[in-house]
Amino acid sequence: MRNLDSDAMAAFVAVAETGSFTAAAERLGRTQAAVSMAVSKWEERLDLRLFDRGHRRVTLTPVGERLLGYARRIRAIEDEALATLPDGSNESRVRLGMPDDYLTLFGTALMQRFVPMHPKINLDLQYDFSHRLEYMVENRELDIAIITQSLAEPKGELVRRERQVWCSAAGRFPERANCLHLALFPEGCRARPQVLSALDQADRRWRIVYSSSDLAGIQLAVHSGDLLTVLPETAVPAGWRKLGPEHGLPELPQLRLAMVLPQQSRLPTRQLASFLREEFQGTLAG
Repeated sequence: MRNLDSDAMAAFVAVAETGSFTAAAERLGRTQAAVSMAVSKWEERLDLRLFDRGHRRVTLTPVGERLLGYARRIRAIEDEALATLPDGSNESRVRLGMPDDYLTLFGTALMQRFVPMHPKINLDLQYDFSHRLEYMVENRELDIAIITQSLAEPKGELVRRERQVWCSAAGRFPERANCLHLALFPEGCRARPQVLSALDQADRRWRIVYSSSDLAGIQLAVHSGDLLTVLPETAVPAGWRKLGPEHGLPELPQLRLAMVLPQQSRLPTRQLASFLREEFQGTLAG
């Protein structure tokens, strides 16, 4: 019997949009095997082949291309219908976690666009290191988290690549010292090993003279002394000097920012995740 199974449709849309069963599983908070099985069983039920399964990327067949537009519309109508149903309260709370140096990047979009679009969703924002945020999502202490992906064990759905920038306060020239004095986030920050490794490979001497677990502490230290730090480009304060190879400092790898959700997310969490995808994933092209 041919029918439009809701869970299978969600898996189909996720695979089509990410081009990968693995990435789709990350988006949906399910295993890769479960997503693959849902799509395969739906193809069998429809008696249609929806995907060409290549070695590196999954692509839609012509039939799949036609179905995708309808599937997106059906999913949107489904969420719209669910949003009109009473859930025992007039408002919903979504607990969102991220490292605090990402607030400038994501906070503006959330406050200026997401909140007006969803006035009944209250955002509860929490800051922490990425490895702790992953644990909090797994244990249902958070509904959704934006993290820096681990290179060794990447988790979550990639939503943005962010440039890392060497920077100092205006009128300060810490890069000229024979031994660089650094202000960095403490161990547990996933960007820190990349920074130190880049300096070692460039044969630049360094010493960490200040460490803080929050962005405000880093900014205060750099503003007050001849210290050098590394921040996501969107977190560099106005007026600070942005430095690079022309100042004798090594290039740094981009940060991979990913979104982590638990299995079987509530509708408000799915709405926030959908907003973040639409807002930021366009920057991933190329």
